[in-house]
Amino acid sequence: MVERVKYHHELSRLFVFHLHNGQVNLAGVSFTLTPETITAATSISNVGEQWNKGQLVGKEHYEPYVKASYQNQISRVFPFRYLQDTYVPLMKHIIKYFTCEGRFSRLYTYHVRLLMPFTRVRMMNLPYFICRNIEKMAILVQRKPLPQQCSSLYHFSLIKIVVLHQLSLLSIPWDTYISHEVFKIPQVTPSLFQEEGGLSN
Repeated sequence: MVERVKYHHELSRLFVFHLHNGQVNLAGVSFTLTPETITAATSISNVGEQWNKGQLVGKEHYEPYVKASYQNQISRVFPFRYLQDTYVPLMKHIIKYFTCEGRFSRLYTYHVRLLMPFTRVRMMNLPYFICRNIEKMAILVQRKPLPQQCSSLYHFSLIKIVVLHQLSLLSIPWDTYISHEVFKIPQVTPSLFQEEGGLSN
């Protein structure tokens, strides 16, 4: 779903800029961002361990995902090439659509933590993780002037999915909503590619 959505940079920027305590009032419409509303919009189950991006995992949990020749070289940050080939495609999707850094040269332990629910090792609550991630991003964006805000934005597609879902509940067509004058200002397009060409969606 995320891959198919054509995101809107200015919508994302304004949504995040106006996000306070899980509420956004934008162009005359009130939106709610919670794990529950993310689940409603994406159908991702709101179950599992509530885990934040900064939490660490034990070394024994991510060793199974690392090539045997690099087992003794694992640290909190390690090169992408250490990852077993079996998990490379899945990890690239995780980086592209969940962590959204667009960085494919190195991995952190939280990247491997995100592998766990997809490989059924441990179940993490993804809506909770994404919601906390966007809230953290909002705090950072709101502290910056406009030209610098875009470099801290990500989750473009997910934000649009949440907006589209809540607009549909209000019977407000997307084209009608996005034509509001608040979205017509010249958009400052962020750099989409970082390091090795990853796309931040």
